[in-house]
Amino acid sequence: MTYKERVNAALSHKQPDKTPVSIGTMIVDGFTRYAKDNYERYKGRPVTEALVTSRAMQTAAVPEWILSDLDCEFRPARMIEAFTDNTVYTEEGFTDGYGLFWKKSELYFDPFKGPWQGDDLTIEDVKKNPWIDAYIPQKVAGMKERCRQIREAGYIAAADMMSFGPFEHAIWMRGYENFLCDFYVNPELAEAILDRTAQGGIELFDALLSEIGGDIDIVSHGDDMGMQDRSLISPEIYDKYIKKYHKMQFDFIKSKTKAKIFFHSCGSIHELIPGLIEAGVDILNPIQTSARNMEPERLKKDFGSELVFWGGIDTQKMLPDATEQEVRDGFKRLIDVLGKDGGYVLAPSHNLQASLPPERIQLMIDCMKEYR
Repeated sequence: MTYKERVNAALSHKQPDKTPVSIGTMIVDGFTRYAKDNYERYKGRPVTEALVTSRAMQTAAVPEWILSDLDCEFRPARMIEAFTDNTVYTEEGFTDGYGLFWKKSELYFDPFKGPWQGDDLTIEDVKKNPWIDAYIPQKVAGMKERCRQIREAGYIAAADMMSFGPFEHAIWMRGYENFLCDFYVNPELAEAILDRTAQGGIELFDALLSEIGGDIDIVSHGDDMGMQDRSLISPEIYDKYIKKYHKMQFDFIKSKTKAKIFFHSCGSIHELIPGLIEAGVDILNPIQTSARNMEPERLKKDFGSELVFWGGIDTQKMLPDATEQEVRDGFKRLIDVLGKDGGYVLAPSHNLQASLPPERIQLMIDCMKEYR
């Protein structure tokens, strides 16, 4: 099969000749720049100055030699400058164009304080908050040509994540405790916040898809709603407040492109998946199998006819800590369960971290090539 034939089969729930693989197609399934540098040294290659694809997570564009070695079917097109308007940098971190301060930790940046965290916040304050300009031409500069090159080379073009999800952006701007309480004590304010964050995402998707909507095969989105053992919100709260904003965004995306919608949400989100399917998700990521109720068998049985799964390689526990045989058994399980009858893209469940030894990265790559 060609790359396109293989991926189309998998996305159509048909058995491909081998399972498609991804690493670094999205900013949530690749390398941190520290892991990339360590792996290049391990392989005896010069350490390259790679493009940093997420300032917060310090992810790096995956070098082409790794993608070629894996025979990866996908190549990303990225709106790198999406969030850089009016960013103010200090030694402690940076404040982005939304007024959200990201604090520097040892290796990364964490959302630390948003402009909507006060107890006296009003709906009018939300409406007046400064926002980035999605339509600055430089944000999409070169992307159409990038997509043309990807497709001419026979690869699958994927538009990488360029918008925060409405829920995740809301809890960063308002603060976790404040926003989760708002659903119960000030639901009108919660809806005003979600409406603003969702509309802001639509503006970014509009700018992106007006430029390359006809040139891509997959478009990425994400909204983290899970913890290790449960979701951050109940299905009732999701259905009442958040699903309509996801659907609004997904409907808009599908009005601008025929590309499949890839949706990222970490953690234990099994109970939210029916709502995500109703909202319009096509591909679910990251398949964090170490989280509660996210076992491959359960997911394939419950949702395998409606969703494509993307991810599954456990970067949290299996890859760092398991024996080599346990890692190999884990790969066989993913292919046998999630890959049965298509509907699966084999990929890391999240980015490879600085602490992961390069020998384990090599084991992962060897298993991806052997068991796919």
